[in-house]
Amino acid sequence: MRVLLVVNSFASSVTARNTVVVHQHLARHHTVQVVETNRRGHATRFAEDAARRGLDCVVSFGGDGTLNEVATGIAGSDTALGVLPGGSTNVFARTIGMSNDPTEAVKQLALALDTERIAPIGLGTVKGRYF
Repeated sequence: MRVLLVVNSFASSVTARNTVVVHQHLARHHTVQVVETNRRGHATRFAEDAARRGLDCVVSFGGDGTLNEVATGIAGSDTALGVLPGGSTNVFARTIGMSNDPTEAVKQLALALDTERIAPIGLGTVKGRYF
């Protein structure tokens, strides 16, 4: 798969070390490009571009805000959404049963990508924003 890893290095659990570990683990079986956000809305633009280019998956590595931006960017496309917990609460990642430790969660995500266990999720909107 062709994967874009969107990293919010300002998120509380994201470090240079675990970003390298995550990247290396995903890149074992997939082509992975890494980008870092540096302002609000940046993740949405990265995700929109990835969907436009036909990438298979965009992985959000940050908190719930980064995940929301990535989901907004790929909404309505065939590009899959991947999540790695990097924030302080990681509500969505916890809800779907992911480990709160990014180095453990990437193993779960990689297994899902390797076996193409990808399922649709519903998105709602309020005042033009997805949730």
